[in-house]
Amino acid sequence: MTIGTDKHKTEQNSSAALKTEQKILAAEKYHSKPARFIWNCLVILLSAFFGSSVQIFVMIPCGMTSGGMPGIVRLITHFMPQLSYSVVYYTLSMMILILVFFTMGKAEVGRIIALAFAYPVMLFIFERIDFELLDSPDPLLASLLIGVCYGIATGIGYIGGFSSGGTDSLARVIKYKLLNYVKVGDIQMAMDVTIILISAFVFNTNVALYAVINAVVAAKVISMIMVGVGGRYVQFDIISSKPEEITEYILKEVNRAVTSHASRGEYSGAERRTLTVICTPNESIKIKKFVAQTDPDAFATIAPLTTVWGKRFSDIREVDNV
Repeated sequence: MTIGTDKHKTEQNSSAALKTEQKILAAEKYHSKPARFIWNCLVILLSAFFGSSVQIFVMIPCGMTSGGMPGIVRLITHFMPQLSYSVVYYTLSMMILILVFFTMGKAEVGRIIALAFAYPVMLFIFERIDFELLDSPDPLLASLLIGVCYGIATGIGYIGGFSSGGTDSLARVIKYKLLNYVKVGDIQMAMDVTIILISAFVFNTNVALYAVINAVVAAKVISMIMVGVGGRYVQFDIISSKPEEITEYILKEVNRAVTSHASRGEYSGAERRTLTVICTPNESIKIKKFVAQTDPDAFATIAPLTTVWGKRFSDIREVDNV
């Protein structure tokens, strides 16, 4: 009789604990929604502000250009100056949005729709402000400012899980429909290089070379935002329900080694595998994008490393490689 009573009490306690855990999770989810909404709005506004303001207040007044969507719009408005820069940008953004919807579905559209609207709106507003950031045209300073602001805009967007819907989205469509064996980054790079080369003929060689400078600076700033300033390598830890797919991508596409170990979440009691990869900051961005697409519920952390010894890294026997 005592054993049966104890068993019944144990079941009641377990049931109560389960209900309490469910209530806690529901409350956390409820309270996190407003915070998440505010965070997303802040990310969208900051990304659109930096990306749009530098185009209107620096790039156009200084006669500069760049790769990506701004470079395409600059080419179009150069041949058709009667068109508004913001209207052309908005038109192209909507065309890309529609293309992405019909080729890749609603999930991909969700990543770009916010910035696809926010960018043109801010461009439209800034066009009506009589202001130039630089007192006099300075191509080198302008290219550096363009690179920094583009890097900040793109990096902030990536952190929030958003995309501006420019050449990166076009590159994904091309890969999805035509070139499955080519990396998205390589396709996007080819598109940006093509835009800059065309700019060399339309404008001049100097303008195109300055566009290369702002592209390099932007890439560096994006890397710094995504993984911080801490060295040449980072450690990327991933807890996912789809470790096999992620491991295959890292091994074959990124060409980095992966280690794993079993891990258990004490709160939920669920057991999963934790993947660990040592890679460069740029490689970590590629992995992060793939993880976001493959398993949006994955838990991931990135930590900068000052030194890594071992195969394909520094030789531990050397004394001057710390």
